[in-house]
Amino acid sequence: MDHLRTQALVRTILEHAEDFPWRMQEIGLLGLRLDDRREHRLHVWGPTYSVGEPPVHDHPYDFVSTVVVGEMTNTRYVEDPEGVEYQRMRYSPGDEDARTTGSVRLSGTAEVWRTGDEYSQDAHELHDSRQMPGTVTILRMASVDVPALTVCTRDVRWVSARARPATPAEVKAITGAALDLFE
Repeated sequence: MDHLRTQALVRTILEHAEDFPWRMQEIGLLGLRLDDRREHRLHVWGPTYSVGEPPVHDHPYDFVSTVVVGEMTNTRYVEDPEGVEYQRMRYSPGDEDARTTGSVRLSGTAEVWRTGDEYSQDAHELHDSRQMPGTVTILRMASVDVPALTVCTRDVRWVSARARPATPAEVKAITGAALDLFE
């Protein structure tokens, strides 16, 4: 599907956002599943809704992300003895409460992605992302079997990956910022 057509479809969803079952994550992410197979998800970013700094983390899936509108910086991290120290928490998928904690030194390389750009990331790659308010992305995910997931923060604060139902106020504010970017 071409980018203009994707933008038109996404804009229509956002113009009727209150009709959909949006989920909110603590990283300022408003998400909507686009299919029953759980392969495609629409993300609308509201960084002011994030609980603290975005955590460095990995995923239980490989993904390709397309920036529908807006701009984001995705930083990939690798272990580096000269890097910045982070608190590293590891847990089994589906069991966030049984996590282990240690420390790790990481260094990162940032890439900026804008409207129409696409990038891919493997499940095991540590990253964080920072978005312009209202940035919209579509993820195409491919689940992989991972024994553990990782979250790294500069403090000991835990950031859950669990999503909760979004409030009507969150949906209105975050999708409103996204609609402003379409103009």
